[in-house]
Amino acid sequence: VVSRGLKRFRVSINNLDVDNVDWNVPELSIDPSHDALITLLADNDVTITYVLTFWDMATWPGGEGANCPRFKDEDEIQRYLDFVQFIVHHFKERIQYFEIWNEPNIESCPQGIEAADYINLVKRAVPAIRQEYAEAKIVVGGTSYLGEPYSRDYLFSILKSDAMPLVDVVSWHPMYGTSPEFDNEYYDEYPAIVQEIKDVASAHGFKGDYEADELTWFTTDGTKWDGWSHRYSDTVAAKYQARGTVMHLGMDVTAGIASALIFDTNWVAIPFVIRNLCTIMAGAESTDLPIEIESEAININNYSFSLSNGDKLIALWTDGIAVDEDPGVGANLTIKDFIAKDVTGIDVLNGYQQQITARNESGNLIIQNLIVRDYPIILHISSDGS
Repeated sequence: VVSRGLKRFRVSINNLDVDNVDWNVPELSIDPSHDALITLLADNDVTITYVLTFWDMATWPGGEGANCPRFKDEDEIQRYLDFVQFIVHHFKERIQYFEIWNEPNIESCPQGIEAADYINLVKRAVPAIRQEYAEAKIVVGGTSYLGEPYSRDYLFSILKSDAMPLVDVVSWHPMYGTSPEFDNEYYDEYPAIVQEIKDVASAHGFKGDYEADELTWFTTDGTKWDGWSHRYSDTVAAKYQARGTVMHLGMDVTAGIASALIFDTNWVAIPFVIRNLCTIMAGAESTDLPIEIESEAININNYSFSLSNGDKLIALWTDGIAVDEDPGVGANLTIKDFIAKDVTGIDVLNGYQQQITARNESGNLIIQNLIVRDYPIILHISSDGS
């Protein structure tokens, strides 16, 4: 995690994978090795989200079967609240974010929770968390692939509920192989969907942050996945990973990735791109620079960011189908009402940077003959301080 440059880590110890549960271990206990892992992450300044899933021995006695959908019974809810308080109390000095369940919309046992029952569970769990750790950030949603209508409907049920003023983060799982060649309609609509999520949540009293987790593009030679998602070459998957990450950051949404993309040794380009983006985007905040682009390409996407020292970042890419070898297209940029000292171009896929020829003219920054490719090229613009 640290060597990849990751700033955040989302984890659950007591998960829903019941085949791996040791039913002889007390539920409200922490294995020393797990405790040590959390301490190591915290000591390395990694912000941690703990996903509060719970297998619950009383609900699943010896693996015989759970009551599903979950949390319709008061006794079951109370057992969950006891678990929540135990985990938060134990980790409150090391973990900042606590997420109430993972993919509750999945209609399988023992994971599925009906929307109304999930909302009720959130309203019950929030005071239990606050009692143990008033400063905790509470995450809700965590819904499965948002390209599926039932997942989207479930998330919007939460967004329209009276639980929204109580929580700090809304989370969802946005993309699994999504691209202009796989689920392209959803790919094109996605920025508008994010804006709708923000508008609805805000209208119902939410004042917190947004988080898109498990951004995933699997490769043809990767070892981890069940096969339903589209697969790409290592290079193309890395290009989409870079697009997805930068796009979310540009929309002021925290971007999270699937851990398999970091730790599967068959994947080379994806961990490299993620490490580069973690370095380049550290401390960057989305902004809205007035950028004019002239190009024969009509599908150039761009997002801009501010750094704490006043410097700016501009990320650009052609938003069509990505390929292994893309020659790029020429583009002329005008950044209105902005004067710069110098401009550096950063290639996140290949890991190099170079000086970009630019000029200040009539109060604007002009960059001509820039080659834009099918993955984000990032321009680091140093302000002249005026």
